[in-house]
Amino acid sequence: MKKKIKILLVMLLVAFITYNLVSLWSAPENTTIAQIETVEVTHEFDGVVSRAEQFVTADMEEGGVLDFAVSEMEMVKKGKLLAVHYDSSIDEAKKKKLSELNRKISEINSSPDNVGALTIDPEKLEKQIDQKIGDVISAAPSRDMASVASVKEDINMLLGRKLTSEGNTATAAETLENLRIEKLQLEKEYGGKKLEIVSPAHGIFSTRIDGLETVLTPEKATAMTVSDFETIKNKETAERAAEANVVCKLVDNSKWWLSVIADEKSAGQFEVGNYMKLRIAGDGGEIGATVEYISPAQNGKHIITFVSDDYNGYVYENRLVHVVAVRESYTGYRIPLGAIRVKNEKTGVYVRTDTNVKYREIDVIYKDDKIAIAKVDNRKANSLLLYDEIVIDMKEE
Repeated sequence: MKKKIKILLVMLLVAFITYNLVSLWSAPENTTIAQIETVEVTHEFDGVVSRAEQFVTADMEEGGVLDFAVSEMEMVKKGKLLAVHYDSSIDEAKKKKLSELNRKISEINSSPDNVGALTIDPEKLEKQIDQKIGDVISAAPSRDMASVASVKEDINMLLGRKLTSEGNTATAAETLENLRIEKLQLEKEYGGKKLEIVSPAHGIFSTRIDGLETVLTPEKATAMTVSDFETIKNKETAERAAEANVVCKLVDNSKWWLSVIADEKSAGQFEVGNYMKLRIAGDGGEIGATVEYISPAQNGKHIITFVSDDYNGYVYENRLVHVVAVRESYTGYRIPLGAIRVKNEKTGVYVRTDTNVKYREIDVIYKDDKIAIAKVDNRKANSLLLYDEIVIDMKEE
C-alpha cells in the first residue's frame, strides 16, 4: 500500500513539474495597444496642368528694346503697364534710367489703394528691406559699385511700396507724380518712338511661353483623350507660340485643371463630382480638387481631370507634375485582423484587464488584408478605449 502511495505521489509530482515547465516555455499571450491611426487610400499619377491663359501681343518695331515694368508671376490688374517698347535709337544710359522709373511707377500703381486684389504683408516687407540693407553692407567692401547701386534701387522700390502699404496716399501720390514728370522729361530727351503695352485683363503676368498655351486649355482638359495626354507628356520640346509679336501672357488665377492618366482599375475608383486632396510632388504641397471629367477607355487607360480653385504657385510654373490623390481617409483604432472576433453576431475584440479579459464591441470602418480601423466611440459602455490592451491570439472555448 505504501508503495502504491509513493508511486502516485511521484506521478503527481511529475505531472506538476511538466505542467509548470510547459507554462514556463509557452509563448506569452500576444497583445497590442489600442492607438489611433489614420489610413489613406491613395493613387499616384503623372499629370499635366491646364490653365486659362491669354497672350498679350504688340506690333513692335524690329530691333527695338522691350522693357518690362512688372515682375514674373506678379498679379496685375486690367490696364496696368506691363512693358514699354523703345525703338532702336535709344542708348543704354537712358534705357537703364527709364527701366528704373517704370519699375518704381509700377510698384506704386500696385499698392493696395490701387489694386484691391493685391495684399502686402508688412512684416515680410520689413524683412525684405532689412535684407537689402544687409546686401549693401556686404557689397560695399568689395567696391562693386554696380551691385551696390542695384541694391539701392531695390531698397528705394521697397520703401515706396511701404509708403503706399501704410496708407500714406498723399506721399505716394506726390512720389508718383514726380516719377512721371521725370519719366516724361527723359522720354522727351530720348525723342524716339515708344509703345506702352498695358494689361488687357486681370491675371498673373508671365513671360514663360512654352507653346502649350493653346493645347492645355480648360476646354481641352475636359475633353482630353489618352492619345492627347501621351502626345503632350512625351513632347520633349515645345515650339514657341505661333502668334506674331507675343510679349507675354496673363494666367487666370481663379481656377486650374490637372489631367492624369490612370489604368482601368484605378479609374474605376473615381466618379465625377468626387472631392479629394491632391498632393503635388516637389514643392507643390496639398490642394483640394474635384473630379470634373473621366475619359472613355483607350488601351485600358483613362484620363481623369481634376479642377481646383486653390492658388498654387508651383502648378502655375510647371506643366508636368506627379500627384498623389487621397481618395479616402480613415481615422480610428488600429487593430490587427487576427484580433477581431464575432460574438453574438457583434464584431469586437478581447481586451486584457488586471484580472481577466473582456469583450469590447467595435465598428470597423476600414479593412485591408492586414489591419482594420475601428471607429472611435466612447459613448457606449462596452466600447474599445484608447490604450486598451487588445489580445490578438485569444482562444475562445
